[in-house]
Amino acid sequence: MEAKFRTIRQLFSKPGAKFEVPDYQRGYEWGKKEFEDLWLDIQRVGSNVDQHYLGNIILLEKQRGQVYEIVDGQQRMVTVSLLVMAIRDQTIVGDRNDKRIDDIVNTYPSADAEQRLVLSEKSSNESFKSIWKGAIKQSSGRIASAYQYYVDRVKELEEQEVDQLLGAISNRLEVVQTQCYDTSLAYTIFQSQNERGKDVEPHILAKSRIYGAAEQLDNKRDREEVKGRWDHIYSLLKDELGGSRWTNDNIKIRRPMAQILLHADVDTPFRIDKSDLYRNFEEILTNFESVVEFVEWFQAEVDQYLEITSNRYDISARRLSNGSIRNLQYLNAASTQAEVLSHALYRRVDDEDLLSEYLRLSAVIAMRIELASRPSTDKRDVLYRVSSSVREAEDERAIRRILRSAAVEETPDDGEIIESIKSNQMNYSGPWQFRTLLALVGIEEQRQRALRVEIGNLHIEHIAPRRLSEDSSYSRWRRQIDEEEFDEVKNLIGNLTLLLPEDHASLDEQNFKSKQSVYKNSDLKIASGVADYDEWNIDTIRSRTERLAKEMVEKWSV
Repeated sequence: MEAKFRTIRQLFSKPGAKFEVPDYQRGYEWGKKEFEDLWLDIQRVGSNVDQHYLGNIILLEKQRGQVYEIVDGQQRMVTVSLLVMAIRDQTIVGDRNDKRIDDIVNTYPSADAEQRLVLSEKSSNESFKSIWKGAIKQSSGRIASAYQYYVDRVKELEEQEVDQLLGAISNRLEVVQTQCYDTSLAYTIFQSQNERGKDVEPHILAKSRIYGAAEQLDNKRDREEVKGRWDHIYSLLKDELGGSRWTNDNIKIRRPMAQILLHADVDTPFRIDKSDLYRNFEEILTNFESVVEFVEWFQAEVDQYLEITSNRYDISARRLSNGSIRNLQYLNAASTQAEVLSHALYRRVDDEDLLSEYLRLSAVIAMRIELASRPSTDKRDVLYRVSSSVREAEDERAIRRILRSAAVEETPDDGEIIESIKSNQMNYSGPWQFRTLLALVGIEEQRQRALRVEIGNLHIEHIAPRRLSEDSSYSRWRRQIDEEEFDEVKNLIGNLTLLLPEDHASLDEQNFKSKQSVYKNSDLKIASGVADYDEWNIDTIRSRTERLAKEMVEKWSV
């Protein structure tokens, strides 16, 4: 390894060399703030300071003198390249073939110019390549935003100022170029950036660690197998997880990783936070005989994890009965962290009858906290504590006591749940409306025990229309219901029911009487029960809300 001061031009202008961003790196993420900060720093060069230091650039020489992997420095090298291409593309510059520009953005391994910097993310690299070729309109995303930002800044300058800007970038921006020749050392340096305050996602550090360990394997086939399988794991999680429960790609990988690592045969805390994830990952990896064995174990855990995971209602667990799948749906809907408990049960309990009972008790725990409108952190902490006890239980039958105790001691009492349901309107629209649908399904199953309809086919129906004041055809409703008071109760569970698609399509919304016949003939008991009311008003809604709240407490009791 060697480290030397380099100007930007010296950094880039290795004859015939290319710089590649490795697969384990995050994509290009800089935004307007970073674009602006770099621009202002460069503007100070010459007038206020002689040079500006851009920090450390870590390169791994992959092919002697030809290919360098950017271990650290992607964001800065890509942004400087885009700035230089923005200068290149302005007609104010007299010579588009200025050697200073050519040295930074082009390489010549043969007679023709080639793109000197190559990004790992396909869409970002295509945008970068389009700008490099001059096909600006074909670029998009953050790459295009960075380029356009600098185009707009360069347009504001006179010709002499542009020449001075290019000189400052080429010869007065400095870095420390740290060049590695040993793969494992490069990955170690990259990981150390996080310890020095750089915000590197822990699953990116984990990926670099796996790649580094793979490179130390003697067998080339094993090296490629380990890296390929780890890439497949990440792709699988990104492709399979989504919806409101999995809000971005980082969470799709980070949360399952943190929960899966809890099941390794080493001492771990009851919950692994983001800040501790990589440290625990490293400790667990070194506990295995080899990186091959670790990746095989992790792959098996991911496959099992995905069987019990849902975005909304979708659960693929083959070994579970319909009743167990329903309880998993309740559990997952109640908490974004639900898999930490369901995965612990899935791993510990072989007896299908016991597993069914335990998933029911787990759903009780999560749903009671959810229905009481406790903060999501309360649900998370309880689920992690209980899952820790499940993992440490002496045998699978001992788990019953753990779950029953948690349902009684760690969840709100019946009174708090009832008051919360009476006071809080339900999510009718948006990404979390499926929680409301499942709450209504719970009432239906409490009344008829088995629901023989696909959940996704059910409609949440407002008995008194929620847009009461917006439709002239609702005039008869407005004679019965005070509009100002209605805003406070329209999304209470007492004003909601479930309907089958054909019933929902046949409704006449003009008044309560016109809807009663549809409700009366519904195959759903929660809907047919609405037909028993003589009229529908604010008092009716509040009374039915309290009645349903009590049914829900009965449904979600031990």
